[in-house]
Amino acid sequence: MKTALTGRVVTDYEVWDEGTALLEDGAILDIAPDDSLAAGADEVHAHPDSLICPGFIDLQVNGAFGVDAATMPESLPKLSESLLATGTTAYLPTVITAPESLYEKALPKLAAGINAPHSGARSLGVHLEGPFINIGKKGAHPASNIASPDGAYLERLTELAPVRMLTLAPEIEGSRELMELAKNRGIAVSAGHSDASFEVSYAALDRAAAGVTHLFNAMSPLHHRDPGLPGAAFAHPRAVCGLIADGLHVHPEMAALAFRMLGPDRLCLVTDAIAAAGMGDGEYALATRNVYVEDGVPRLGSGAIAGSVLSMNEALRNILAFTGCTIAEAVRMASSTPARLIGEGRRKGRLFPGYDADVAVLAPDLSVEAVWRAGKKVYSNERTTR
Repeated sequence: MKTALTGRVVTDYEVWDEGTALLEDGAILDIAPDDSLAAGADEVHAHPDSLICPGFIDLQVNGAFGVDAATMPESLPKLSESLLATGTTAYLPTVITAPESLYEKALPKLAAGINAPHSGARSLGVHLEGPFINIGKKGAHPASNIASPDGAYLERLTELAPVRMLTLAPEIEGSRELMELAKNRGIAVSAGHSDASFEVSYAALDRAAAGVTHLFNAMSPLHHRDPGLPGAAFAHPRAVCGLIADGLHVHPEMAALAFRMLGPDRLCLVTDAIAAAGMGDGEYALATRNVYVEDGVPRLGSGAIAGSVLSMNEALRNILAFTGCTIAEAVRMASSTPARLIGEGRRKGRLFPGYDADVAVLAPDLSVEAVWRAGKKVYSNERTTR
């Protein structure tokens, strides 16, 4: 069956105000700047004032809507269903530094959830944020579970679940070999929770690291005499940087600077969301840590910020306000750029013939109006759907 979505179609570089996306058999069959494709469709969904975008891809989701990925891995289908309301159609459940016993318990269940049939956002694999990080830049990660780079340990973890992304500190002894091992296994290596110098960071990006985890946060600072990891990311021609665009983790003017330096094809919106996202103030789990949310700000008992309560459609709204970028550029940061970083760039993240029919329809206020995944309508907000 052919399904046509008409409205303001967001392509890679522009918005077609009266465009059409035609879906069939789980894929994008065609797109057009007018309604000509609608005549051949079996059904037509008209959203004349809304943006028709590729579904968002979030590479850093510790949890949301009351679910913590590390300690509630059996609830991955529930998390996946809930994420649809944020426009997210694909994501990486993320596990921060944890004891080996938690990995052994959680990763197989996450793998089972990835393979289980459901209509929610699709989990593309696991993001291991740690345990091979710098204790001096641990952030919310428990110091007692930080590990030295160990190839055998990483191999055990990859046998438990499909790891698609690994955050590590490139300055730690043994990290070079670990990065090469991960890269050879098809894992996107991201430098983070790191105190690496500019030189060490740039060399890591040259060799095996593809990107940087939550730019500016938990890393060596950008200093005019020692640019550190952020400076290396700016200077390197290929580094893709995750950014938590909530206005709390990174000042809006620094987000604007990062956009000017990197552009939409090297800046990647992530939420770093925890179980509190989509909920309210209170106490929540972040793997083995307890996080306390007050006035929408999640913190450890020590006062350190621990993850976020951001959603992807909120991140899109914020990056537009912080940077003055175009809608097409903002959508690329939420879709095609993360897809490319983890090797999914040939099938996800674009409204283009042959790509997966994962589509988010956004109302004029950028709230999520409807979502299609694999060509099927899986979410609708009745308050805004016409």
